[in-house]
Amino acid sequence: MRLTGLRARLLLAVTVAAALVVPVALPAMAQEASPAPAPVLADANAEGAALATRFLEILGLPDTEKAAELETFLGDEFQIVRANGTWATKADYIANPATVHAFKVENAVGTQDNDILVVSYLLETTETIDGVETTSHAPRLSVFHWDGAWQMAAHSNFGVVDAPEASPSAAPAA
Repeated sequence: MRLTGLRARLLLAVTVAAALVVPVALPAMAQEASPAPAPVLADANAEGAALATRFLEILGLPDTEKAAELETFLGDEFQIVRANGTWATKADYIANPATVHAFKVENAVGTQDNDILVVSYLLETTETIDGVETTSHAPRLSVFHWDGAWQMAAHSNFGVVDAPEASPSAAPAA
């Protein structure tokens, strides 16, 4: 079937427009979808301790500020698992976060693989969870991913440690 007249000119105009727009639009869309690569950390331990500290500082904020800060700091995939076996997703946690009154991060060990940073540390804390205030000294594990900035992807609390000197080097051999 041969196109003539107005239909042929319209088809030609659409084809030319698409040929001009697609090469320009695709790279722009790719740039928006990909954040800059994660920085290669000179000291993953220090960065990990700083990120853990930031999380705990956020948990010490008044509730309205806390919710807004957690919305940005936690990745959409965020999950928390507590020592008592309960867990929460990002939405669940923002709706009912812990309140940290005092804390001390110790023995932070960070490991980085491209856009993932895993941090283990001991945490001495006084906090309120589900209306119950507790003081503990226990190991934590936090996982961060890079999305233009470090965001917390996961956090876990472990049982209370009796020995404050516990660290990775004090772990028993397997």
